[in-house]
Amino acid sequence: MLLKAKAVQLLTRLWRMLQRAFGKSPKGKGPVDNSAGEFQAETETTLADRLARIEKLESEIIRKASSYLQAGGSMSHADFFVLGAVRRTLAQAKGFRELIGARNFPCAAAILRMQLDTAMRVNGLFHVENMGVAAKAVLDGAAFNTLKDVDGRKMSDAHLRHLLSEQEPWINAVYKQTSDFVHLSGRHLYSSIFDTDDETRTVRFMISGVDSPRPDSVYFEIVDTFFEATKLVGLMTVAFFGLSSGSLKLDPENQGGPKS
Repeated sequence: MLLKAKAVQLLTRLWRMLQRAFGKSPKGKGPVDNSAGEFQAETETTLADRLARIEKLESEIIRKASSYLQAGGSMSHADFFVLGAVRRTLAQAKGFRELIGARNFPCAAAILRMQLDTAMRVNGLFHVENMGVAAKAVLDGAAFNTLKDVDGRKMSDAHLRHLLSEQEPWINAVYKQTSDFVHLSGRHLYSSIFDTDDETRTVRFMISGVDSPRPDSVYFEIVDTFFEATKLVGLMTVAFFGLSSGSLKLDPENQGGPKS
Protein backbone atom coordinates (compact mmCIF):
# COMPACT_ATOMS: atom_id res chain seq x y z
CA MET A 1 0.00 0.00 0.00
CA LEU A 2 2.89 2.37 0.75
CA LEU A 3 4.36 1.70 -2.68
CA LYS A 4 1.01 2.39 -4.32
CA ALA A 5 0.62 5.65 -2.39
CA LYS A 6 4.06 6.81 -3.54
CA ALA A 7 3.23 5.94 -7.15
CA VAL A 8 -0.08 7.81 -7.01
CA GLN A 9 1.65 10.81 -5.43
CA LEU A 10 4.34 10.80 -8.13
CA LEU A 11 1.76 10.63 -10.93
CA THR A 12 -0.39 13.37 -9.42
CA ARG A 13 2.61 15.66 -9.11
CA LEU A 14 3.78 14.81 -12.63
CA TRP A 15 0.41 15.60 -14.22
CA ARG A 16 0.12 18.86 -12.31
CA MET A 17 3.62 19.78 -13.44
CA LEU A 18 2.68 19.07 -17.07
CA GLN A 19 -0.48 21.15 -16.81
CA ARG A 20 1.34 24.13 -15.32
CA ALA A 21 4.39 23.92 -17.57
CA PHE A 22 2.76 23.09 -20.90
CA GLY A 23 -0.95 23.81 -20.57
CA LYS A 24 -3.95 21.73 -19.57
CA SER A 25 -5.21 18.91 -21.76
CA PRO A 26 -8.78 19.13 -23.01
CA LYS A 27 -11.40 18.17 -20.45
CA GLY A 28 -15.11 17.74 -20.72
CA LYS A 29 -15.88 18.81 -24.27
CA GLY A 30 -13.74 16.21 -26.03
CA PRO A 31 -10.35 15.75 -27.64
CA VAL A 32 -10.80 18.31 -30.38
CA ASP A 33 -10.87 21.28 -28.03
CA ASN A 34 -7.81 23.51 -28.19
CA SER A 35 -5.77 23.95 -25.03
CA ALA A 36 -3.23 26.56 -24.11
CA GLY A 37 0.42 25.79 -23.58
CA GLU A 38 3.87 25.67 -25.06
CA PHE A 39 2.92 22.80 -27.37
CA GLN A 40 -0.13 24.72 -28.62
CA ALA A 41 -0.47 26.89 -31.70
CA GLU A 42 -3.14 29.40 -32.62
CA THR A 43 -6.54 28.14 -33.69
CA GLU A 44 -6.47 26.78 -37.24
CA THR A 45 -9.27 27.12 -39.77
CA THR A 46 -8.10 24.97 -42.70
CA LEU A 47 -6.99 21.38 -43.06
CA ALA A 48 -3.56 22.48 -44.26
CA ASP A 49 -3.16 24.65 -41.15
CA ARG A 50 -4.12 21.76 -38.90
CA LEU A 51 -1.63 19.40 -40.55
CA ALA A 52 1.07 22.08 -40.30
CA ARG A 53 0.35 22.35 -36.58
CA ILE A 54 1.11 18.63 -36.17
CA GLU A 55 4.36 19.04 -38.10
CA LYS A 56 5.31 21.97 -35.87
CA LEU A 57 4.56 19.84 -32.82
CA GLU A 58 6.91 17.13 -34.15
CA SER A 59 9.71 19.68 -34.35
CA GLU A 60 8.97 20.88 -30.81
CA ILE A 61 9.13 17.33 -29.43
CA ILE A 62 12.48 16.77 -31.15
CA ARG A 63 13.85 20.08 -29.87
CA LYS A 64 12.71 19.60 -26.29
CA ALA A 65 13.67 15.93 -26.00
CA SER A 66 17.09 16.63 -27.52
CA SER A 67 17.72 19.42 -25.03
CA TYR A 68 17.62 16.87 -22.19
CA LEU A 69 19.78 14.24 -23.92
CA GLN A 70 23.48 15.03 -23.87
CA ALA A 71 26.08 13.36 -26.09
CA GLY A 72 28.20 10.96 -24.07
CA GLY A 73 25.76 10.89 -21.19
CA SER A 74 24.67 7.65 -19.55
CA MET A 75 21.25 6.23 -20.34
CA SER A 76 19.05 3.80 -18.45
CA HIS A 77 16.84 1.07 -19.88
CA ALA A 78 13.87 3.34 -19.20
CA ASP A 79 15.57 6.11 -21.21
CA PHE A 80 15.98 3.72 -24.14
CA PHE A 81 12.34 2.65 -23.92
CA VAL A 82 11.05 6.22 -23.91
CA LEU A 83 13.42 7.15 -26.71
CA GLY A 84 11.80 4.38 -28.76
CA ALA A 85 8.41 5.85 -27.88
CA VAL A 86 9.53 9.24 -29.22
CA ARG A 87 10.74 7.64 -32.45
CA ARG A 88 7.42 5.83 -32.88
CA THR A 89 5.45 8.97 -32.09
CA LEU A 90 7.27 11.04 -34.69
CA ALA A 91 7.08 8.32 -37.35
CA GLN A 92 3.35 7.92 -36.80
CA ALA A 93 2.79 11.68 -36.93
CA LYS A 94 4.57 11.93 -40.26
CA GLY A 95 2.66 8.94 -41.63
CA PHE A 96 -0.65 10.34 -40.39
CA ARG A 97 -0.09 13.66 -42.14
CA GLU A 98 0.76 11.92 -45.38
CA LEU A 99 -2.29 9.65 -45.18
CA ILE A 100 -4.65 12.57 -44.58
CA GLY A 101 -3.05 14.38 -47.49
CA ALA A 102 -3.61 11.27 -49.62
CA ARG A 103 -7.25 11.08 -48.46
CA ASN A 104 -6.84 7.70 -46.77
CA PHE A 105 -9.08 8.00 -43.72
CA PRO A 106 -9.15 4.31 -42.65
CA CYS A 107 -5.36 4.05 -42.38
CA ALA A 108 -5.10 7.46 -40.72
CA ALA A 109 -7.64 6.37 -38.09
CA ALA A 110 -5.63 3.20 -37.43
CA ILE A 111 -2.50 5.30 -36.85
CA LEU A 112 -4.43 7.50 -34.41
CA ARG A 113 -5.21 4.32 -32.48
CA MET A 114 -1.49 3.44 -32.53
CA GLN A 115 -0.63 6.90 -31.19
CA LEU A 116 -3.00 6.32 -28.29
CA ASP A 117 -1.29 2.97 -27.74
CA THR A 118 2.05 4.76 -27.40
CA ALA A 119 0.59 7.20 -24.90
CA MET A 120 -0.91 4.36 -22.86
CA ARG A 121 2.40 2.50 -22.60
CA VAL A 122 4.48 5.53 -21.71
CA ASN A 123 1.95 6.38 -19.01
CA GLY A 124 2.00 2.75 -17.89
CA LEU A 125 5.72 3.00 -17.23
CA PHE A 126 4.95 5.40 -14.38
CA HIS A 127 2.71 2.77 -12.75
CA VAL A 128 5.27 -0.02 -12.33
CA GLU A 129 7.35 -0.69 -9.25
CA ASN A 130 10.68 -0.26 -11.05
CA MET A 131 10.87 1.56 -14.38
CA GLY A 132 14.32 0.25 -15.21
CA VAL A 133 13.41 -3.39 -14.63
CA ALA A 134 10.15 -3.07 -16.57
CA ALA A 135 11.79 -1.28 -19.50
CA LYS A 136 14.61 -3.84 -19.66
CA ALA A 137 12.09 -6.68 -19.78
CA VAL A 138 10.34 -5.08 -22.76
CA LEU A 139 13.62 -4.32 -24.51
CA ASP A 140 14.59 -7.96 -24.02
CA GLY A 141 11.44 -9.06 -25.84
CA ALA A 142 8.76 -9.35 -23.16
CA ALA A 143 5.26 -8.22 -24.13
CA PHE A 144 4.16 -5.08 -22.35
CA ASN A 145 0.98 -6.79 -21.17
CA THR A 146 3.07 -9.22 -19.12
CA LEU A 147 4.24 -6.37 -16.88
CA LYS A 148 2.41 -5.63 -13.65
CA ASP A 149 1.57 -2.33 -12.00
CA VAL A 150 2.23 -1.55 -8.33
CA ASP A 151 -1.02 -3.33 -7.41
CA GLY A 152 0.05 -6.52 -9.18
CA ARG A 153 -2.40 -6.06 -12.07
CA LYS A 154 -1.23 -7.02 -15.54
CA MET A 155 -0.80 -4.15 -17.97
CA SER A 156 -3.44 -5.26 -20.46
CA ASP A 157 -4.64 -2.76 -23.05
CA ALA A 158 -7.87 -2.36 -21.10
CA HIS A 159 -5.98 -1.60 -17.88
CA LEU A 160 -3.55 0.76 -19.61
CA ARG A 161 -6.48 2.62 -21.13
CA HIS A 162 -8.14 2.86 -17.72
CA LEU A 163 -4.98 4.28 -16.14
CA LEU A 164 -4.60 6.96 -18.79
CA SER A 165 -8.30 7.81 -18.91
CA GLU A 166 -8.14 8.71 -15.22
CA GLN A 167 -6.22 11.81 -16.32
CA GLU A 168 -7.53 12.09 -19.89
CA PRO A 169 -11.19 10.89 -19.99
CA TRP A 170 -11.58 11.54 -23.75
CA ILE A 171 -9.19 8.64 -24.44
CA ASN A 172 -11.94 6.05 -23.91
CA ALA A 173 -14.27 7.10 -26.72
CA VAL A 174 -11.48 7.74 -29.23
CA TYR A 175 -9.82 4.41 -28.43
CA LYS A 176 -13.02 2.47 -29.00
CA GLN A 177 -13.86 4.26 -32.25
CA THR A 178 -10.40 3.95 -33.78
CA SER A 179 -10.00 0.30 -32.75
CA ASP A 180 -12.64 -0.50 -35.38
CA PHE A 181 -10.17 0.62 -38.03
CA VAL A 182 -7.37 -1.59 -36.70
CA HIS A 183 -9.51 -4.71 -37.13
CA LEU A 184 -11.77 -5.41 -40.10
CA SER A 185 -15.18 -4.08 -39.13
CA GLY A 186 -18.31 -2.44 -40.44
CA ARG A 187 -16.55 0.92 -40.48
CA HIS A 188 -14.54 -0.18 -43.50
CA LEU A 189 -17.78 -0.78 -45.41
CA TYR A 190 -19.23 2.56 -44.36
CA SER A 191 -16.10 4.41 -45.46
CA SER A 192 -16.49 2.95 -48.96
CA ILE A 193 -19.91 4.53 -49.48
CA PHE A 194 -19.79 7.10 -52.28
CA ASP A 195 -23.31 8.48 -51.93
CA THR A 196 -26.88 7.51 -51.08
CA ASP A 197 -30.27 8.36 -52.54
CA ASP A 198 -33.15 8.27 -50.06
CA GLU A 199 -35.78 8.62 -52.78
CA THR A 200 -34.66 5.57 -54.74
CA ARG A 201 -33.25 3.83 -51.65
CA THR A 202 -29.97 3.14 -53.41
CA VAL A 203 -26.35 3.27 -52.30
CA ARG A 204 -23.32 3.70 -54.51
CA PHE A 205 -19.95 2.38 -53.37
CA MET A 206 -16.48 3.47 -54.40
CA ILE A 207 -13.92 0.65 -54.71
CA SER A 208 -10.67 2.52 -54.27
CA GLY A 209 -7.70 3.00 -51.98
CA VAL A 210 -8.64 6.64 -51.41
CA ASP A 211 -11.68 8.26 -49.85
CA SER A 212 -14.66 9.31 -51.88
CA PRO A 213 -14.77 13.07 -52.57
CA ARG A 214 -15.58 14.95 -49.40
CA PRO A 215 -14.93 18.45 -47.99
CA ASP A 216 -11.80 19.15 -45.97
CA SER A 217 -13.95 19.83 -42.91
CA VAL A 218 -14.72 16.10 -42.65
CA TYR A 219 -11.10 15.56 -41.60
CA PHE A 220 -10.93 18.34 -39.02
CA GLU A 221 -11.97 16.23 -36.02
CA ILE A 222 -9.58 13.34 -36.60
CA VAL A 223 -6.68 15.71 -37.31
CA ASP A 224 -7.37 17.78 -34.19
CA THR A 225 -7.69 14.61 -32.12
CA PHE A 226 -4.42 13.27 -33.49
CA PHE A 227 -2.75 16.52 -32.50
CA GLU A 228 -3.99 16.08 -28.93
CA ALA A 229 -2.82 12.45 -28.79
CA THR A 230 0.61 13.40 -30.12
CA LYS A 231 0.87 16.32 -27.74
CA LEU A 232 0.00 13.98 -24.87
CA VAL A 233 2.84 11.59 -25.75
CA GLY A 234 5.17 14.52 -26.30
CA LEU A 235 4.43 16.00 -22.89
CA MET A 236 4.98 12.70 -21.09
CA THR A 237 8.19 11.77 -22.92
CA VAL A 238 9.73 15.22 -22.61
CA ALA A 239 8.79 15.34 -18.92
CA PHE A 240 10.33 11.89 -18.45
CA PHE A 241 13.64 12.94 -20.00
CA GLY A 242 13.60 16.15 -17.99
CA LEU A 243 13.09 14.24 -14.75
CA SER A 244 15.59 11.52 -15.73
CA SER A 245 18.30 14.08 -16.48
CA GLY A 246 17.58 16.07 -13.34
CA SER A 247 16.71 19.18 -15.35
CA LEU A 248 13.12 19.06 -14.09
CA LYS A 249 12.19 18.31 -10.50
CA LEU A 250 8.79 17.67 -8.99
CA ASP A 251 7.73 20.10 -6.32
CA PRO A 252 8.22 18.38 -2.93
CA GLU A 253 5.24 20.36 -1.64
CA ASN A 254 3.12 18.53 -4.23
CA GLN A 255 2.25 21.80 -5.91
CA GLY A 256 3.14 20.32 -9.27
CA GLY A 257 5.35 23.04 -10.73
CA PRO A 258 8.70 22.20 -12.31
CA LYS A 259 11.75 23.17 -10.33
CA SER A 260 15.12 24.07 -11.78
